[in-house]
Amino acid sequence: MMLVAAMTAVPVVAQTETPAQKENFGDRFVRLGKQAVKEMEKAANNLGDAIGFEDRVNAKTADSVKVDGAWYMPLYTVNLYKGGDLDIYRDACRKAFVAKYPGVKVESVVVPQQDWLSDTYKKNNKVTGYVQTLYCYVLAKDGDDGYVNARFMFQRQKEVGKQYQHVANCWPLWERTDVIPMATFEQLKTK
Repeated sequence: MMLVAAMTAVPVVAQTETPAQKENFGDRFVRLGKQAVKEMEKAANNLGDAIGFEDRVNAKTADSVKVDGAWYMPLYTVNLYKGGDLDIYRDACRKAFVAKYPGVKVESVVVPQQDWLSDTYKKNNKVTGYVQTLYCYVLAKDGDDGYVNARFMFQRQKEVGKQYQHVANCWPLWERTDVIPMATFEQLKTK
């Protein structure tokens, strides 16, 4: 009798559940791959923290400074770029920054590199052109609460034998913003 009751209960349960959507092999492979990469990065970061490594090779934190367990961009206040077009870059960044944060007091707008950073790009393992990058940082005080630090990127590229052209979505590209509490700012100034 118990066997008959169990056999009749199984079809009832199966009819009340909603069928799960089937995931194709490609989607599942991509999802599992992303999950594995995140887990490996998390494990590596935990291991690095445990043995005292502070410098990680990670696009989000590669040039960052760790203060109280959080990553912040360094504070740049000196212009090293001496090109005659410096004001063009600084003005573009200041304008975008003030449009987004009108209530802050801009303290510095600097390009902390001496020249454009250059790299090549390839097609079929052959160099076909060049790309150059310039970074600009805006630091502003947000009343008595803290600071806002933003990084902008300018990029230009050219094919071999031609002139440099601005990369449209990177002229400038607002890359990152750090909101820095006052206590953290004081510690960050010393790093």
